[in-house]
Amino acid sequence: MKSVKKGMRILVFVLSIAMAAAFGLPGNVMTAEAKSRYQITAKSAAGGGITDEGTHTVRKGKDKSYNIYPDAGYRVNYVTIDGKNIGAVTEYTFEDVDADHEICVYFISASSPDPNAVSKKTLNVLGSFSLKNGNGSYAPNTKVTVDAGAVAGFRFAGWLASDGKIYPSAISTITMPNYDLILYANWVAEGTAGALSQIATTNLKGEQAFGWASITEKLITFTAKDLQKGSGSTMNMNIGGFNCYVDAAAIAALNTRPGMALNISYGTDASFTFYGDMDNSLFFGTELSYMCTTKSVGAVHEKEISFAEQGAIGTAITANVLLPEAAVGQAAYVYLVDAAGNEVLYLPAVVDGANRVSVPMSAKVKFRIKY
Repeated sequence: MKSVKKGMRILVFVLSIAMAAAFGLPGNVMTAEAKSRYQITAKSAAGGGITDEGTHTVRKGKDKSYNIYPDAGYRVNYVTIDGKNIGAVTEYTFEDVDADHEICVYFISASSPDPNAVSKKTLNVLGSFSLKNGNGSYAPNTKVTVDAGAVAGFRFAGWLASDGKIYPSAISTITMPNYDLILYANWVAEGTAGALSQIATTNLKGEQAFGWASITEKLITFTAKDLQKGSGSTMNMNIGGFNCYVDAAAIAALNTRPGMALNISYGTDASFTFYGDMDNSLFFGTELSYMCTTKSVGAVHEKEISFAEQGAIGTAITANVLLPEAAVGQAAYVYLVDAAGNEVLYLPAVVDGANRVSVPMSAKVKFRIKY
């Protein structure tokens, strides 16, 4: 019986080789040893080492980890896995092994420039009353949250950055640039709405009106004849500085001029139009400061507007958003965005001759335009 069993094993082995040859496979593919164990080879160049250097057998489905350590005066230059460069890592794990592998480590003098090193930039936050204001050093493109805190008798009036950018919210998230940055927190006494804003008309014939009181007085009497050619029936004005507070008295005065409109520009990305034909009786003033973010993936662009203060406006207006990459007549789609980042289609729009789309709104909510 023993000789029969041995003969059967030989016969099975011979048949295995024959079947492998018939299908163009190597003869040893049918052996249990080739299926269950694999070899991993670890090599290191001069300047350091790697744990378990040499060739080791690993069972199929198991993991194998390596730690890399440079000698004094050296650092890891790069590591290759099966010939592919994976960067200057200091450890690596082959997971669920199902093939032979090779890991090779290369070192370089620590005094040599490191092409992978990221130089951090300094963020100085001035005028904040928060213990966690965001001061520190960060790598470029890091998202950093700055907090102005609070102080009795004053309200926050915006961040002014040393590179000229404005952030209207007391708690804002900025993207660290590739240079040092200073953020100045601005404060105004309670009850002084728009105190830090530079407010002026831009398309009146002759002398312009400055400040809300002067503009309100002009709104009571103005007609299209008081505006420069090409203005139609819309008085244009600009608000600069750190906040975009719209005064209630001015919009009440606009209600006495049916058919007329007031367009308020703030920043370079958006303006807001109020209408004399609307019922503005419930408008008691509003803060329209906003932050704009943009993103492009190939030919698809996104522009997002988020307001420093959300909530009802008290009347119906339009937000006119600049889309510089868009073509005149191009379709754009406006989405409303909730606190969790979920979006719902609000309306389609068409880019006008000034590369803008107009978004009707009666409340300050975050919205995103895709085009």
